[in-house]
Amino acid sequence: MKLKFVAALLAGSALAISAPAFAAQPAAQAEAQPEPTDPDQSDAQADAIINGAQGVDEAAAKIELLQSQVDALQASIEQLKGQLVKATPSWKGAPQWDDKEAGFSFKPRGALQFDAGYVGFPEGKNLNGTVGGLNYNNLGWNSRARRILIGADGTLPGGFRYSAEFNFAQGTVDYEDIFLAYDFKQLPLTVQVGNIYPFSSLETMTSSKFTSFMERASFTDAFSMNRRLGIGLTFSDKKTDSWLFQLGLFNQPINEAANFNRTGWEADIRGVYSPTLGSTRLHIGASAHYRVNNRDAMNERLRARPQTQITDQRLVDTNAISAESDWHAGVELAAIHKSLHFAGEFQKIWINSIEPGSTFDPNNGTGGGALLNGNPSFWSGYAELGYYLTGETRGYKGGRFDRTKVLHPFNEGGWGALQLNARVELLELRDRVDNSSSSIATPFYVNGGKQVAYQGSLIWNPTDYLRFLVQYAHMDVTGGPRAVAPLFDPLDPTPINKRKFSVDMAGVRAQVDF
Repeated sequence: MKLKFVAALLAGSALAISAPAFAAQPAAQAEAQPEPTDPDQSDAQADAIINGAQGVDEAAAKIELLQSQVDALQASIEQLKGQLVKATPSWKGAPQWDDKEAGFSFKPRGALQFDAGYVGFPEGKNLNGTVGGLNYNNLGWNSRARRILIGADGTLPGGFRYSAEFNFAQGTVDYEDIFLAYDFKQLPLTVQVGNIYPFSSLETMTSSKFTSFMERASFTDAFSMNRRLGIGLTFSDKKTDSWLFQLGLFNQPINEAANFNRTGWEADIRGVYSPTLGSTRLHIGASAHYRVNNRDAMNERLRARPQTQITDQRLVDTNAISAESDWHAGVELAAIHKSLHFAGEFQKIWINSIEPGSTFDPNNGTGGGALLNGNPSFWSGYAELGYYLTGETRGYKGGRFDRTKVLHPFNEGGWGALQLNARVELLELRDRVDNSSSSIATPFYVNGGKQVAYQGSLIWNPTDYLRFLVQYAHMDVTGGPRAVAPLFDPLDPTPINKRKFSVDMAGVRAQVDF
């Protein structure tokens, strides 16, 4: 196209120059005229036009080449940016890697809890300096690595997520939350499979990293509210977080893997209504549970430590009771209003015991549990108040207390968060199962004892992920396996199940989690 254009220009130029000569002279004379010796200007113009056209083509080609190189460079930059996003972690208390296109994410998690403290020696009327069966060597000052948790959680292609956490405290390996989960997008449903807590009380469902005291309420220990291997369904309002309904079916705890007699099981149901009323978050909950014991050792033992695990001694203890199964139910009430929070729970357990004279199959048995003339029941509860002196609001999410956001972190020049807590707690492990006798011994009576604890704590969070806790507790114990002669003066007419003594406990904890 360009060559045709140049040819047309050349032809037009030649006609324009030669037209006046043909008008002034005859044609023959014009043909006899000698050729000019100077260069023809029309040729020079044509050459210039041709060279110009070639220059335009070369410039356009260079521009096109540069543009393609710029496009390739831009594509490489975008590719590198995508790779950097995948390789560079975000920070959510710990580094987190995300590959959103593939659906993978990975985040290490864990916690360190170091406890130290003092558990006093029993004090009371007519004490002879010893308590029946109590190991005094494990009382007094002590320290312990309460938890050394290491694990990870993340997501998998297809919308699945996972979590696995192990406890290495005391030089052994124990199993915390280990599960696979799926959150339905079109339904208010989450399914979990693995080692998790059966859906029970507010105190049990709240992580130990966020509780008000060093240990959960005594009924979590006494009523054996431990993690178990099973499946759980959670229906919840994912937008407003104002309600949830949970169902679960569980086998035995996963750390009993060496025991192949895992014939026991548990079914649980829990519901929570947690609306926000103005500046107040309300929590109303209830749960019910049915448990069946292993067939080879059908028994239960209810007992609790003195508000700390720096000692292995228990002041209240039912000893082993032969039992096929039990029912357990509880109610929960809590509220968060700005810096103030309240929490209270009531839990009760009914044991379906095995009566004297019962016969068993060859592989079944009570495992040495005491046979009773009836079905005992026990109960426990607490009431708690807490207040942030520095203006924070206690965290709450998904039907349980959660991490509190520190308003003025220590690393930014602030003092962090300071919280005061007070709690009264009661655990009743005494029950008369047969009124046909006035005896306070088996099989008519279970004398596990009653423990009332008055507790206070001060918690300092320098940042969201650091915590230092100081706690004091005074416990009054009535009856129980410790209230036996010669613990008290043999001349004291007070019945064993009403004899009293008291114990003081003080403890501190340093904690970091990620």
